[in-house]
Amino acid sequence: MKKLLTVFLAVLVIGLAFSEAITIEFWHSMGGGQGETLAALVENFNKTNPDIQVEPIYVGGYSDLNRKLLSTITAAKEGSASDLPAVTQAYGNWIAKYLYSDVIEPLNPYIENDPQMKRVWDEEIYEVFKEGSTWGDTIYSIPFNKSVYVYYYNTDLFDLYGVTPPETMGEFMEITKYLTEDLDGDGRTDQYGIGARTFIDDFQIFLFAYNGEILEYVADGKYRVSLDRETTKKALSDIMELKKGGYGSFGTGYLDGIFGSGEIAAYMGTIAGKSYVERSSQGKHGWSWAALPSVDGVPHSPIAGTDIAMFNWITDAQKDAAYRFIKYLLDPVNMAFWGINTGYLPVRRDVSETKQWQEYIASDEKAVIAQETLETAIADPKPAAWNDIRNEISTIFANFISEQITADQFYDRAVKSCETLLEENNELAK
Repeated sequence: MKKLLTVFLAVLVIGLAFSEAITIEFWHSMGGGQGETLAALVENFNKTNPDIQVEPIYVGGYSDLNRKLLSTITAAKEGSASDLPAVTQAYGNWIAKYLYSDVIEPLNPYIENDPQMKRVWDEEIYEVFKEGSTWGDTIYSIPFNKSVYVYYYNTDLFDLYGVTPPETMGEFMEITKYLTEDLDGDGRTDQYGIGARTFIDDFQIFLFAYNGEILEYVADGKYRVSLDRETTKKALSDIMELKKGGYGSFGTGYLDGIFGSGEIAAYMGTIAGKSYVERSSQGKHGWSWAALPSVDGVPHSPIAGTDIAMFNWITDAQKDAAYRFIKYLLDPVNMAFWGINTGYLPVRRDVSETKQWQEYIASDEKAVIAQETLETAIADPKPAAWNDIRNEISTIFANFISEQITADQFYDRAVKSCETLLEENNELAK
């Protein structure tokens, strides 16, 4: 009888332990179909890990998420311990800003003490993603929803004109001009060879194509402005040639709509726009994408998308739970599910070996085209000042496109803005 009582109490203790699941909040900005896919992943995690309950909380768009995180960090530093997330989506430059408040949990101890994860980090995660997640030797985030820029093109038009997607900048300029047409002969262009937006992203695409860069990380959170005048002017020269020659349609709006209508034959955007292009082109023309052209024929695509970061204000038990959730998201099968249903790229190479991914790419090679560009892709700089730098250079670029300033003035203003904003954040290397 005494033995039975002991067994009963042991079972009761175990039952109580599992009934009191550790709860952690995950703040994110994934809406629509992406949010549904994320919800499915979280639901499966909770089912297979009954001792943990992850609560995904959609905060809104990225700007909304950043604002709420900043206000939450401020409140936490002032002593408020309510509504604190365990993990969140975040851009690298957000994390750089949060590091000033010492609220981000370094992930090195978790990875170093987990042989499986250590091997994945060392051998499977793409270098460009690791670069975006580390500061010096410290890992502060894990890559999550990542995409690259590609060259979207109208396959019907390309077949009609007998051209293939450009690989070099010379081919790009030639094809763009060739595809520009006044179809009805009224003296106005009806079909532009390329569409572009007047933001820093499109400027960077041209700059990277000529092996240029804006900032270079030095050490200890410091950056130097590495924008080269001649490389910048060459990139801007191509852009202005397209603008003045009437070969490009430039504006601030999204490009999938005018691509679908046939107003532009091609444009350069992230693979995250795939569903919009499919919808806008449906019943009108075929489409595909190719790697970005460059001066040396090697794609130098900017990386877009966020990482997952863990906060250090949670309990040790919650940290362990959060790490298990992060590791779950990085599982190759889960990563394949995420990529197939959202269009984002796997952040680890061995996802390509999963049955799910192989079946997916067998019917559509576009994912492979995008995935192959990761070996030469370029991570965004991640100083805390980067968001402000992006806004400043976008404004300067728009002024250049509207011919209010020259290429030299663009360069001088861009360098000065970068240096000023880095200095204000104590991030400028002397």
